[in-house]
Amino acid sequence: MNMTTATLDGTAAGAAEDSAPTLTELEAHVLAQIAVHQPVSAYDVMKALARSPVSSLSGSTGAIYPIVKRLRERGLVDAAPIKGSPRRTEALSCTPEGRAAAARWVGAVSDADLLPHDPLRSKILFFSLLTKQEQMRLLLEASRALEGKLDQIEAYARTLDGANAELAIAGAIASTKARRRWLQDVLLEISQA
Repeated sequence: MNMTTATLDGTAAGAAEDSAPTLTELEAHVLAQIAVHQPVSAYDVMKALARSPVSSLSGSTGAIYPIVKRLRERGLVDAAPIKGSPRRTEALSCTPEGRAAAARWVGAVSDADLLPHDPLRSKILFFSLLTKQEQMRLLLEASRALEGKLDQIEAYARTLDGANAELAIAGAIASTKARRRWLQDVLLEISQA
């Protein structure tokens, strides 16, 4: 299947890049993390993802170490032993192909970027399975949880530095606030029905 996506400069990316490696969202994120922070260990990548308030980015050892292995097997990441490391830790860095693949991921817009899956939105589609009281309870609970998520995002922001981090955090805060407002609108609509 040949999927064409728009790049930042407005050109189409697709057919010419069919030979480029296909990466999952998490693989691309790990590869970009290595590219930006290299040399870095798999453990460092794992810890960075574990600190993130984004629930869809798994920082577990069961996710990260197999991804690093696949990236190495595909020639996107090199590893060099760290001298004197009792755990035989390796310093990871991107190959030129790996850096190019990470840059392609950062510079392309896909359908998944535009309207990502939202479990709350999906649940509302099936609200007819719940009583009005159960619907309102879920909406109140989700709204309170989003308020807690905002606190978590703001705490996470204090651990980062750089203009790009500030821009990304601002996006996370804005989208979380928008989701909370939307849930409050849904709650008002249901309470008046």
